[in-house]
Amino acid sequence: MNKTSSSSSAGVSRLNDTNDAYDRTQGEGIALCSALTLTFILVVVGNLLIIVIFAKNKNIRKKYLFLVVNMAFADLFLGALSLPVYIYDVGYEFHLWTMFVGNLWTDKTILIPYMIIDTAFSQASLISAVFITCERFYAIRRPFKHRTLSTQAYRIAIFSVWALALLISAMWTGSNLLFSYKHTLVFWGPYTLILILITCGCNIGIWQKFQTERVAASHQESRDLQNKRLTKTLLIVSGLTLLAWLPLVLLNFLMFVWVFHVPRRFYDMVNLFNYFNSFVNPIFYALRIAEFRRALALCCTGRHVQAAVNTKLSKRRKKRHRTTAEFSDDLAFEQNVLDTKL
Repeated sequence: MNKTSSSSSAGVSRLNDTNDAYDRTQGEGIALCSALTLTFILVVVGNLLIIVIFAKNKNIRKKYLFLVVNMAFADLFLGALSLPVYIYDVGYEFHLWTMFVGNLWTDKTILIPYMIIDTAFSQASLISAVFITCERFYAIRRPFKHRTLSTQAYRIAIFSVWALALLISAMWTGSNLLFSYKHTLVFWGPYTLILILITCGCNIGIWQKFQTERVAASHQESRDLQNKRLTKTLLIVSGLTLLAWLPLVLLNFLMFVWVFHVPRRFYDMVNLFNYFNSFVNPIFYALRIAEFRRALALCCTGRHVQAAVNTKLSKRRKKRHRTTAEFSDDLAFEQNVLDTKL
């Protein structure tokens, strides 16, 4: 799985497939750990910024962004809790650390909590991406019914995301401990295939809808244009998530079901790309969603700039009001003159 596979499958591969584990140099280990550390910083900072902006700015607390923030929340904790352990494990493999804390794959007091946390947050991120795709499909196919959706419906969707993530985490961890990783892939394969088919089906349906519609220059259709832009942005996010999962899914089946040898370098690069996907999402939110872009600009420029802008707007309103009052007085005076003459 996203980070689940990078943990559990990596552990099994280190135990069972060590043919090329020591063929690599420490320079490669330093480069890989540096890239993972940079990814850790970007993931945490980017997703935390999205959550803080959403919490502090009332203008972007819109219900259709709830799933987006929920995905950012899952990616934040995935990067903050799971990625440091994976960085330590990679460094341990390359003998970069002088202090030995414990082998992640043999010490169950470390392995079990890690598998639970890693699987729960990675699945919450993936399922959130699928739910976002389904929500956008409903918004494009049934725009009027979509606007009548209540906030309660989005809360139920978020609750369903975490309930499914915890269920999958429990099944994944239990199956790995009681059986083997190869047997775990038996139920994980159909589950992943279902998510991929749902995502692809919704994306195809939205693309067909875009091809059959034209946007005119009316107020209502301008709103539809904004909705379509949001849809395209979220489709890119879900598509990148799917793209980050597919190589990892194929690698796990090649390595542990069909017992096909995969070079460790290639496997580590796929894991790095998979983790880095959690940072790409906030970039697209900030660049393509207007509400986040304006809130981010306000956050970067500072509150004093906004205060200056508000002061200028207040002065303009007072000046406009004063001009209107003077015009009204002049008009009343001229009316009195005309009345006197009559």
